[in-house]
Amino acid sequence: MILSSWWLELLSFFMPVILVAVIINFVLALLLRPGLLHLLLPTVALLLSLKPMQETFAFNFLRDPSGVDLRVMSFNAALFNPYRPSTLESDSVLYSSFYAFLRTGDVPDILCIQEFYHGHGSDDEMAVDSIIRLGGFNYFYTNPVFNDDYAGTIGVATFSKFPAFSSGRLDLGYKESYNGHWNDFAIDGDTIRVVNLQLRSMSIRWKQSDSTSAFSNVLSNLRDIHDRLRWGHEVRNREMSIVEEFLSTSPHRVILCADINALPYSDTYQRLKQIFRNAHEEAGRGFGFTYHHFPWFIRIDNQFHSPELDVRYSTTRKDIDVSDHYPIEAGYRLK
Repeated sequence: MILSSWWLELLSFFMPVILVAVIINFVLALLLRPGLLHLLLPTVALLLSLKPMQETFAFNFLRDPSGVDLRVMSFNAALFNPYRPSTLESDSVLYSSFYAFLRTGDVPDILCIQEFYHGHGSDDEMAVDSIIRLGGFNYFYTNPVFNDDYAGTIGVATFSKFPAFSSGRLDLGYKESYNGHWNDFAIDGDTIRVVNLQLRSMSIRWKQSDSTSAFSNVLSNLRDIHDRLRWGHEVRNREMSIVEEFLSTSPHRVILCADINALPYSDTYQRLKQIFRNAHEEAGRGFGFTYHHFPWFIRIDNQFHSPELDVRYSTTRKDIDVSDHYPIEAGYRLK
């Protein structure tokens, strides 16, 4: 049974601190060499921490990444400019950086992008055309929504080197830009359903104010973060009910590419783990943090997959720095 509460999700942000404290306490207990009775509590605390430790830090350093049949990348592009909602402008440097990556030829077989943006103005912003041409993709699938303020279409987009024989929209019931979609691909005699979606954002931002004292600014930000976390949790809880029902009825094996906007200790993450396995936990290394703005130390972008699929590696592509999220790439062996 998974406990679901917005305040538990708030407390989950302190889980890394708790895990460090548990480890330090256990090491100190060993060094001080107390009696067995005094070691009991630190040992129990350590054992209870093993699961969140595994979800925090992946130990798959001996994993063999060879024999991959399918490479999949999931990437929250943040409209190719994390500050677009406030500036309404494009960042040509970020576009150029992403296109430079595509030119390297080191592109996945399937590329799932959340917060995708295709501008209707300059040539640089016409991302669909550029990604297909530079990345060598033959097909793309999207659920675009035109945004007047940004003068372009936004949503999720999937680029593939394989044709999809079946596709559909996944309506999460909140905002059109947060809806997902799915595609069924026939790959070397196997059928894989790739789902691309983004759950409601936590929208955590630390705002600076020159008109108030430092203490008042801190209190204001903490209240704002508290309210955003509570509201985001409630929306994601409703979205997850839709996602769970859809995933559990899939006739094919699934790879889920998603910005779930929730930490590994949240009920959102745990509910997905009841259905699928997590690629980072199975084949990643280290922390795998995917968000490099405030609060920096979080992994909210994930690939989940059906247990029948064998994931050979999972990595956070920190060399692709064109968004406030890093892309995550995983290689799968199709059994």
